[in-house]
Amino acid sequence: MAFDRFSFIAGSLCQSGCRFLRSGYKERTMPLDEAIDKMAARGLARGVELHYGGSEPEGHWEKQKRQLEELDLPLTYLNTWIYGERMWRYGALSAADPKVRRMAVERSKRTIDTARYMGALGVGIWLGQDGFDYAFQTDYRAQWNALVDSLKELCDYAEGMPIALEPKPREPRNRSLIDNVQTVLLLRYMTGRDNLGITLDTGHVLAGGQGLGTSISLALSENALYNLHTNDNYGAWDDDMIVGSVRLNEMLEAFYLLEKYEYPGYVSVDIFPYREDSIDAVAESILCMKDYVRVVDKLGVEGIDALIREGNVPKTLGVIRRAVFGKDECHELL
Repeated sequence: MAFDRFSFIAGSLCQSGCRFLRSGYKERTMPLDEAIDKMAARGLARGVELHYGGSEPEGHWEKQKRQLEELDLPLTYLNTWIYGERMWRYGALSAADPKVRRMAVERSKRTIDTARYMGALGVGIWLGQDGFDYAFQTDYRAQWNALVDSLKELCDYAEGMPIALEPKPREPRNRSLIDNVQTVLLLRYMTGRDNLGITLDTGHVLAGGQGLGTSISLALSENALYNLHTNDNYGAWDDDMIVGSVRLNEMLEAFYLLEKYEYPGYVSVDIFPYREDSIDAVAESILCMKDYVRVVDKLGVEGIDALIREGNVPKTLGVIRRAVFGKDECHELL
């Protein structure tokens, strides 16, 4: 059966501001429940990701759970919100101030509790404020050790529930502490917790100048790829653009690898449609990825494997081109 576990991050569909217009470009901020309803009505997504902010009004999660059950739209990952408030400006799980670090751990534990209540697959953690900006600013070893201790505590508290760290090379800090797949795998080793893994964001990998295929393959080889966020960019920044708007072959290769190594999780659209209709943008992203899946199925994993072993790059690219643009003779070249 073709891969069809597509999800979306709901919060960014409501309104997306930037540093030049913090209020966002849309005339109206769409309520979260409306965004979920509208996306569910398209019939393309099989799951949804949400954030736990810690300040939700009473009854919020009960209402949210009812909505998702009525829509038959499971919560895949519940993400922590330990980066978008002033208190985290010098870090969260690795903060030098033990009081701030304790607040981040406790907020994350409440996220885990809520994820259990909601029946989520796991908890996602992006530590956007954990890093540094300048030389001579940070005690690197103390920062790293604090992060390791915090993650040990959270993984133990989760009691087997997956905890997925999302690496990113930079932004909002100039240097992020968790910057790539290899760093997460090192943390997995140093914590000794096998429920610690990765949310791989395709845009973060590309903006960091890293190999998308190598990152996915490495994460899968360690059974550590828990979740996958997809978006597109030009390589200079985390633009969070519609999937398929810039890159083709790298994303096709990504879906070949997901099929080859039997990725068990979801692929979640993580875009910021600042000016575009957000529902249309997510729908187009999922439709594009369904076409990636169709191309991989058309060629077959074994057929692509054979091309790679042969090592004839012009031939391989010709086969891919013909498969993408609907030329039936692609099979004759395999």
